Amino acid sequence: MRMIKIFFCLLFVIGSTAFASTKENQLAVHLLSYLAQDYGEAVANGKVISKGEYEEQIDFSNEVIRIAKENNYNQSLSSSIQNLNQSILAKSKVHEVSALANKIKSEILKQFNLLTYPETKIDLTRAANLYKNNCMSCHGQNGYGDGEAGEGLEPSPTNFHDLERMKNVSPYGAYNTITLGVNETGMAAHDYLSKEDRWSLAYYVSSFRFKNIEKRAGLVLDVKESSSLSDNEIQKKFDLKEDDLMGMMATIRDINSPPPSNGNKGQVEIYLKKAIKDLKASFSLYKAGKLKEARNLSLSAYLQGVEPVEGILKSKNADLVIELETSLAKYRGLISESANHSKVESVLNPILSKLQGAIDTSTIKKTNVSSFLVSFGIVLREAFEAGLILFLLLSLTRKSNATAFNKHIHLGWISSIAIGVGAYILLSRYISITGEVAESLEGYTALIASLLLFYVGYWMHKNTDIQKLKDKFTSAVDTTLGSGRGLTLFFIAFTASFREIFETILFLKVLILDGYQQYFVGIGAISAVLLTFFVILVAIKFSIKLNLKYLFKASTILILSLSTIFLGKGIGALQKTGVFPQTSLDIFSLPSIGFNSTLEVLIAQMIMVLLVLSFFIASRLKLEKGMA
Repeated sequence: MRMIKIFFCLLFVIGSTAFASTKENQLAVHLLSYLAQDYGEAVANGKVISKGEYEEQIDFSNEVIRIAKENNYNQSLSSSIQNLNQSILAKSKVHEVSALANKIKSEILKQFNLLTYPETKIDLTRAANLYKNNCMSCHGQNGYGDGEAGEGLEPSPTNFHDLERMKNVSPYGAYNTITLGVNETGMAAHDYLSKEDRWSLAYYVSSFRFKNIEKRAGLVLDVKESSSLSDNEIQKKFDLKEDDLMGMMATIRDINSPPPSNGNKGQVEIYLKKAIKDLKASFSLYKAGKLKEARNLSLSAYLQGVEPVEGILKSKNADLVIELETSLAKYRGLISESANHSKVESVLNPILSKLQGAIDTSTIKKTNVSSFLVSFGIVLREAFEAGLILFLLLSLTRKSNATAFNKHIHLGWISSIAIGVGAYILLSRYISITGEVAESLEGYTALIASLLLFYVGYWMHKNTDIQKLKDKFTSAVDTTLGSGRGLTLFFIAFTASFREIFETILFLKVLILDGYQQYFVGIGAISAVLLTFFVILVAIKFSIKLNLKYLFKASTILILSLSTIFLGKGIGALQKTGVFPQTSLDIFSLPSIGFNSTLEVLIAQMIMVLLVLSFFIASRLKLEKGMA
C-alpha cells in the first residue's frame, strides 16, 4: 500500500512538473510574439522612440532568458535567446529583431510540441458576443482600439486594423495573449473563458482587418499549420507577392468557409515556388560557407516543396519526378562534398528550370473526370506493389492446400489500412503530417518489409522439395507451428500495405486542397483499390492451373527481388530525410527496382544480390553433391 502511495505521489509530481514546464514554454512563446510585433513601437532607425515600450522589450527578453535557464533549453536555443536580448540592447533593425523572435518562437513550439491550433470548430457567432462582453469596452465596437475604457491606457489597446502590427500576430499568438494577458498593461488574462471560447475569440479579432478584403485563391493551409503562423511568416515561407497577401490571408484565416475557386492554379505552383526559393537560399548559404545549413535547407526544399505535390506531378509526368529526385540527390551530395561553387551551380540551375517548367505546365481544369483520374492513378500506382505481394502469398497458400493461413494475410492488409488511417487521423491532431513524416514512415516500413521478404524467400529457397513443403504447410495448419508462420505472413501483408498509406493520404489531401472535387477524388481512390483486388483475385484463380514447382520457384525469385527493391526504396526514402548520407553517381536511376543512383543504395542492393546468389549457388552445389 505504501509503495502504491509513493507511486501515485511520483506521478503527481511528474505531472505537475510537466504542466508547469508547458505553461512556462507557452509564456515564452507569448512573450516572443509580443517582442516580434511590438519592437517597432519601441525602436526606429537605431533610436528609442518610446522609453516605456523599450524597457518592456528588455524586461520581456530577460524573462525569456529566465525561462530558458530554468527549463534547460538546449545550447543552440539558449544562444539564440541571448542574441535576441543583445539585439534589443543594441537597438538593431526592427525586421531583424522580429525575424529572430519569430524564429526562436518556432523552435520552442517544435522542440516542446506545444498544441498551437484549435481542436474544435471555431464559433465566430459566439465569439462576436464574447467580444462584446469582454473586449469591446477597451478595443472598441469595430476593433479600432477606441473603446471608452481604453482611454489613457499605456500602451493603448490594440487596433486590430493596424496592418503592420497584426501581420506579426498569428491566431495562436492572439490566443496566448487572451489566455495569459500582458503584465503591467491593461490587457488582463481571460483564462476564465473556456479553451474553445478563447480560440474562437482569437480568430474573431484576427478577422477584423479582412472584413472589406476580397478573398483570393492560390494557397490553402491546414489549420494546424496556419494557426501558429503570422501573415508575415506565411508570406515569407511561401514567397507570396505583397499584392496577393491580404486576399490570400483573408481566405486562410476564414477557416469555416470553403475557399474561392482557384481556377487552373493551385497548390502545385505554391509548393514548387517554395522549393525554388529554398534551393536558391541554400546555394547562397553554401557560398557563404554554411554547409550544414545549406544541406538542411536543400532537404527542406524537397520535403516541404516537392514531396507534398509529388503524387500530382507523377500523374502528369513520372519521368520529371525521377529526374528531380536524382538531381536533388546529386545537389545535396555535392554540398556534402564541399564541391566548388560552379559545379554545384551547374547542377542546381537545371533543377530550378525543371521546377519552373512544372509550374508553367501545372495548370489543369479541376473537373469531376480529372479529379477521378488523378486520384485513381495515384492510388493504383501505390497499391501495385502491395497487390503483387498479396497475390504471391495467397496463390502459394492456395496451391499448397494451406488456405487456413489466408486469414493471417487478410488480417495483415486490412489492419494496415485501419491502423494507417487511424494513426494518420490521431497523429494529425498533435503534429503536422508532412512530407518528412511520410517519407520516414515509408523508409522504415520498407526496410522492415525487406527483411521479412528476405526471410520468407530464404525459407522458400531452403525448402526446394515441393512435396515436403506442402507437407510442412499442411502440418503447420494443424499444429502450434502454424501461429509462427501465420504471424510472419501477417507482418509481410501488413508492412507491404502500410508503408505507402501515409504518403497516399497526404497526396489525396493535397489534391483536395488543390481544388480537385473531394467526392470524385474519393471515388477514384476506392475504384483503384477495388481494381487492385479484382486483378489479384483473377490472378489467383489463374495461378491454380500452374505447376506448383514452377510457381514456387518463380515466387521465390520474385519475393527475393522485392526484398532487394524494398531495401533500395527504404534507404532512398531515408536519404531524402537526411537519416542516411547520399553519394550521387553519374549513372542512370531505376526507381522501379529501388535504385536512385546513389552509392549507398548501390552497395546495399549489391550485397543483397550477392547474398541471394550465394544461397542459390550453395544449394545447387549441395544438390549436385547429393546426386553424385
